Amino acid sequence: MALVRPSPVVLAAVALSIVLSAGSARADVISFLGRTLVDVRIEVNGAALVEPGIVQLIETRVGEPLSMERVRETIEHLVGLGRFEDIRVFAEGSSLRADGVALRWVLVPLQRIAVIELAGSLGFSAAELRTAIADRLGARPAASRASEVVTVLTDFYVQRGYRRPQIGTRLAAGSRTEVATLVVSIDPGARTVIDGAMVRGENVNSTAVLSALRLERGRPYDVPAIDARVQDYETGLRDAGYYEANVDVAATFSADGSTANVTVDVDRGPLVRVVFAGDPLPENRRDTLVPIRQERSVDLDLLEDASRNIAAFLRQQGYRAAAATYVREERSGEMVLTFTATRGPLHRLSAIDVVGNSAVADADILPLLPLEPGEAFADNRVATVAAAVTELYRVRGFARAVVKPEIVVQAEQTTGDAPFRPVTVRLMIAEGPRTTVGAVTIRGATQLSELRVRPLLGLIEGRPFYRPQLDADRDAVERLYQNEGFRSARVDAETALSGDGTVLEVKWNVREGPRTVVDHVLVSGTVRTNPDLVRREIALLPGQALGDDALIESQRRLAALGLFRRVRIIELPHGGLDAASPDPAQADAVATISRDVLIELEEAPSTTVSYGGGVEAGRRLRREGDQAQEQIELAPRGFLEISRRNLWGKNRSVTLLTRVSIRPRDPGVESTDPTDQGGYGFNEYRIVGTFREPRPFDATGDFQFTAFVEQAIRSSFNFNRRGVRGEYARRFGPALTVSGRYTFDRTRLFDEQIQPEVRLLVDRVFPRVRLSTLTGSVLRDSRDDVLDPTRGAVVGIDTAVAPRMIGSEVGFVKTSSQLFVYRRLPTRAAWTVAAGVRVGIAVGFERTVARRDEDGVPVLGPDGQPMVDVVDDVPASERFFAGGDSTVRGFVLDRLGTAQTLDDQGFPTGGNGLVVANVELRSPYWKGLGGVGFFDAGNVFRRASDISAVDMRPSAGFGVRYRSPLGPLRVDLGFNLDRRVLASGARERGTVFHISLGQAF
Repeated sequence: MALVRPSPVVLAAVALSIVLSAGSARADVISFLGRTLVDVRIEVNGAALVEPGIVQLIETRVGEPLSMERVRETIEHLVGLGRFEDIRVFAEGSSLRADGVALRWVLVPLQRIAVIELAGSLGFSAAELRTAIADRLGARPAASRASEVVTVLTDFYVQRGYRRPQIGTRLAAGSRTEVATLVVSIDPGARTVIDGAMVRGENVNSTAVLSALRLERGRPYDVPAIDARVQDYETGLRDAGYYEANVDVAATFSADGSTANVTVDVDRGPLVRVVFAGDPLPENRRDTLVPIRQERSVDLDLLEDASRNIAAFLRQQGYRAAAATYVREERSGEMVLTFTATRGPLHRLSAIDVVGNSAVADADILPLLPLEPGEAFADNRVATVAAAVTELYRVRGFARAVVKPEIVVQAEQTTGDAPFRPVTVRLMIAEGPRTTVGAVTIRGATQLSELRVRPLLGLIEGRPFYRPQLDADRDAVERLYQNEGFRSARVDAETALSGDGTVLEVKWNVREGPRTVVDHVLVSGTVRTNPDLVRREIALLPGQALGDDALIESQRRLAALGLFRRVRIIELPHGGLDAASPDPAQADAVATISRDVLIELEEAPSTTVSYGGGVEAGRRLRREGDQAQEQIELAPRGFLEISRRNLWGKNRSVTLLTRVSIRPRDPGVESTDPTDQGGYGFNEYRIVGTFREPRPFDATGDFQFTAFVEQAIRSSFNFNRRGVRGEYARRFGPALTVSGRYTFDRTRLFDEQIQPEVRLLVDRVFPRVRLSTLTGSVLRDSRDDVLDPTRGAVVGIDTAVAPRMIGSEVGFVKTSSQLFVYRRLPTRAAWTVAAGVRVGIAVGFERTVARRDEDGVPVLGPDGQPMVDVVDDVPASERFFAGGDSTVRGFVLDRLGTAQTLDDQGFPTGGNGLVVANVELRSPYWKGLGGVGFFDAGNVFRRASDISAVDMRPSAGFGVRYRSPLGPLRVDLGFNLDRRVLASGARERGTVFHISLGQAF
């Protein structure tokens, strides 16, 4: 983020006047200076202005003497704000006090165009025209730039064939004084059409060219469209091997501009053919070494690079004297590029040792020698090893250490049929003296004490001297001063080495210069946004240092709000000394400089609409006769999201999300309707309305209120749920989030596939259950990428309690915890290991309910008293299920479970205990494709007390990942390693295929 400083010429661009009067007679300014201010008023268009953001910029205050310095400061503040095109100040004597003076500030607002109304025969959509204006002049140009709007639109129409457009503008009053509506009348006139087209070039099919460029007679002459088609045609020629192809289009117009004759010059250039000669190169490496096809170019630099690539590749394979040349020949309209590779003899490393080291032990050097006898010898690898050993010495203070490889090539030997030349390498080390840091002194640190500077130094007395650390220390000290507002601070180091080279003294010279502090924070460009919101978010505060880190953090915070299309932070000088580039003599005389900071904003649209669709494919349990069968199911889905941000000038937002899927449903086992055969329909949907307010009541967290209605299809039942939820979340640092939420919802089960006598009592008694739940969550997420992590970890725990005392019909407590770890292996290729464990535990609270028959009549016991049942389980909507693409991939969705959590027909009932463990080895991407091998294990248990490692069900498999713009597209094939026969007599599937978006965990 660059800090922009406007020049004094820009600041003086606004006409400023100081008019001083006493009654009807003018008086000299000197007669008012020094007199006490008894009244200060601010007027805009004749009305008093009481806007706090403006009032705080007025430096002339009641009770203080009138000072020209204060008047100038106020003018600078107001000019910097960029909201006024004229600023005037009037002074007159006061009847309230003989020596008093009344001051009146008259501000003329700078009008901006808030609305552009387009009238006439546009010929294009209004959105296209408004976008063209905004791209050139911004979203809210000044009203004085109305003539530039005409220029922009004229260029737009001329480029698209309307050679003589008539465009007029008229300003109309807006809803407020500072905004205006620009009415643009457009008469594009007649559009130029193509009268004829001609193609010039050798060996060119004119008909094909004109057809590809769509230059038929009578078609509109549209320059951007023609340029796009020319670009596509050129790309096609280059794809076909004509890497020097060039297509130019020119036009001549009739006198009245109604027609155009187009000339197309096509220079295909020669067809390029690449030939490899000499010693062979691997087929799969040729395009990488000679990237002519990828670059679609044959320029000389690329050909030279290709020759070097081939030679470097062969030398890396052990062919130490390898070379590569190329020849460029023209043959019958064809360019033949012949790359000739000469490998020379193969060299293999025979031995490597180190001599000359005494201060550094062999055990410290050996880890830096990753060369093994028998491997292909490459000079660059030996040079890398020598550089690493040299750096080890320099880190330990041996600044003069020299490590020189001594390479000896021996006579040719043969292993099998492959001759090679053994190479021995000896690293000759000349250590030289070890230099340690002597006295470290700091001079010139006065405004920031030495106690603040010294802890930043890595080179302190007694430590080994390391030259890069000296530069790092200088950068650290300069960064401290920059963040403390010393924008012109300079830090230099003087070193003095002892005669024997063993001790080096360091003297730091600090030239602090003046300190720059923030005077006022000015906010410009806000229309819907409250400026106080902007001031609350930024790290720049009046009276504090104008530091670089504060500027960058302010920019980041404002961009993160998502309310602004553009954010720019500008430093406004107060005349006189410019802290950015002060005169040295002047800088030493000034201790502190005040600067206004202008936050220039361009608001983003407050309403956004997004929509999309797709198809979900997967296996799901369906009823076939009396059995649960796994069937492939296709479910088309679509969504629509409407968001409104910046409500009431704050960073509040409201969002409506609707999502619907067309899914097949099966009637429940108790269905008595013969006409209900299930089938496809809008059987799954979700409607969510969300209100979000970051930092409510100036707190540090975010609040969110949600109302929802949803219906979903599960393996053994369907459910309909509606409710509300309130959530408050707070971040502690970049990785840790703590949240709490309250949910009130009603859930109804229907189309149940489990026989009534097998269902849990809670589902029979409460098919419509009301839940009132309190939930607390702690999540620490240090992943480097949410969708495709390679480093970091996720640790989280989520605990929910639903007691009857706050409105739940049944009570329970439920805890879910998770741990995922991602590590990149220390290999040349970026392989990643990912591992995770998930554990869920739920316990129901006991409740007695009266037993009723099918008609709802209480059932009496032998003693004539109503019979009661004890409900102590968790409702189906809150129980755990597992199996599928994100848990254990050897099972279809929800099919994983013990004998107690699967009914006789194979439908899952869910459980109160869950354990899932996953391990993946992920390969690096190559041309967007990657591979995965995985092992999953887990199970769902009837009770939390039933959890046992012995009952974990394993699966393994492999998959392919494609790096799409939306994230990794995932295809996995899981194998059930512990296939069992279900109670129904059916055997579990051995393989399950999954397709999804994003990694499994």
